[in-house]
Amino acid sequence: MSQYEVATLKKGLMILDALLIEESMTLSELMRKFSLNKSTTFRLLYTLELMGYVEKEDQSYSVTDKVAGRANPYNAKLSWLSVSPLYQLSSEIGETVYIGILDGTDIVTTQVVDGTHSVRSHTQVGERSPAHLSALGKVILAFLGEQGRGKVINQLKLTQKTENTFVDPHLLKEHLKVIREQGYAVDDEETEIGLRCIAAPILLKDESIAAVALSGPAVRLKKNMDRSLSKRLIQCSEGISKML
Repeated sequence: MSQYEVATLKKGLMILDALLIEESMTLSELMRKFSLNKSTTFRLLYTLELMGYVEKEDQSYSVTDKVAGRANPYNAKLSWLSVSPLYQLSSEIGETVYIGILDGTDIVTTQVVDGTHSVRSHTQVGERSPAHLSALGKVILAFLGEQGRGKVINQLKLTQKTENTFVDPHLLKEHLKVIREQGYAVDDEETEIGLRCIAAPILLKDESIAAVALSGPAVRLKKNMDRSLSKRLIQCSEGISKML
């Protein structure tokens, strides 16, 4: 070991690295992985939990959103695999198409292909908003595992942007059930009056890791078009899912 290394800090960072990769591990699993004794492992986990970097649920530990760089391991692959399908979809329908991922309780836009209309939806890579406000967020939540979905909803601050925004957690949960059954979500002027959005999940092992969406003015993206546009979106999202 280098004279400049801090052994205890190094062990704590090793534990964080392992939890980022495995998503959750028990104390016993971490002991075996790093050949640490129970007392040392417990003290490291207790300190990380006290500082807000790790949380315990039942007997398993996982990292919190405080850990910088926490990201789905498929995000990088998703970024380049989705380029061609997004351009194809945007060229076919003429609307802005984009991809978003869940980061804590927010949706972050990771890919954008602008539509061809002079009046169109504008969004940028890196933009974020609470998950309940958008079709992207709602469809990702709907296709998360029950435990993960409940955790996000419990942490969400259900702020109201328009009169159509879901701010009742019970109504939101029922709405997510409908989304899961139909396979897509609609933002019906819930984020901004005059703007509608439709989204479909990108799945890995039957759980959402991202979503693809299209948006545009409500006068152009009318409700009677939802079904036909959602079919095209689902085809796009399923294609990306298969490539992953």
